[in-house]
Amino acid sequence: MTEKDGLVSKRFQSKRHTEAWVVTQLSLQTTKLLSSWPISRLPGWVERVNSSLTEDELAACRLSAQRGKPLGDEGWVESIARRLNLESTMRPRGRKRVRFSKPPIKEA
Repeated sequence: MTEKDGLVSKRFQSKRHTEAWVVTQLSLQTTKLLSSWPISRLPGWVERVNSSLTEDELAACRLSAQRGKPLGDEGWVESIARRLNLESTMRPRGRKRVRFSKPPIKEA
């Protein structure tokens, strides 16, 4: 969808109060008002921001929001969870199920 078609654009950079809009619409001098990123943006950053999440990414985002689990690569998530004492967010909720084995039937 585009604004040209008379429809509201759902593209991230069309929202005025987003960094993508500032980066794609304003001058280089204006973008200097933003803090620099700790790492450089990946090539195709705007396209990535505008793309839909995969089912796995969406599930990870939901889990992060519901449980407070850090969101990111597995190794980073484990290290930051340990450092911030968030290990409980990594485990399933509730108690482990205890399964009792059935006693053998004794024949008389």
